[in-house]
Amino acid sequence: MPTKPQVEITGLEARFYDLLLNLISFRRYEVFIRRVIADLNLNENEIVMDLGAGTGKNDKLMFDYLGPESRIYALEIGEEMRQQLAELQKNEPRLVIINQRIEKAFRLPEQASLAFISFVIHGLRQEDRLMVVQNVADNLRPGGRFCILDYNHFSVDNAAWYIRFGIRRMECKPTEDFIDRDWPALLEEKGFSDFSTKTYFGGIVRLLCSVKK
Repeated sequence: MPTKPQVEITGLEARFYDLLLNLISFRRYEVFIRRVIADLNLNENEIVMDLGAGTGKNDKLMFDYLGPESRIYALEIGEEMRQQLAELQKNEPRLVIINQRIEKAFRLPEQASLAFISFVIHGLRQEDRLMVVQNVADNLRPGGRFCILDYNHFSVDNAAWYIRFGIRRMECKPTEDFIDRDWPALLEEKGFSDFSTKTYFGGIVRLLCSVKK
């Protein structure tokens, strides 16, 4: 029986996920994620596919940039996370919650203009990561953008000791494999081009965006 991806969060950690992130980052996470959402350069009519939407924190920030005709399809399988998404949905009719594994084939009700995944894909096996990319390609309109917020491509061996410790002792097992791979090249093989990158935390974290041909 296949094991669940190590990035999945359940129980009390899921219920208080945003609070925990702020506490362990000394409130830097709040500033960081607001900057990332601004860096997405959203237009008001975006149809967003949020892969592994979690608590909906990112979606809530996105809605500040989106118009009344926009929608966010929030794909999330965690029960505790979906409960928090449902609370957001009560006051936000533009949010559509879908109970769906992102590494299993699916079809959205309409093609998205933006696919966004934040610190999820590194916790999957490579074959499942590639299935996520295929799902994005299948559900993204031509000219739509795919943005991955996750670890950058860098040498863990040559990184500062505390980064090596964090990656090898605190992160889930597939993380270093994700870091080692050339993601622009892999995305290009799947029909994406026009890459752009923004980096954070001294280059350790990257927002990698590409366009579906």
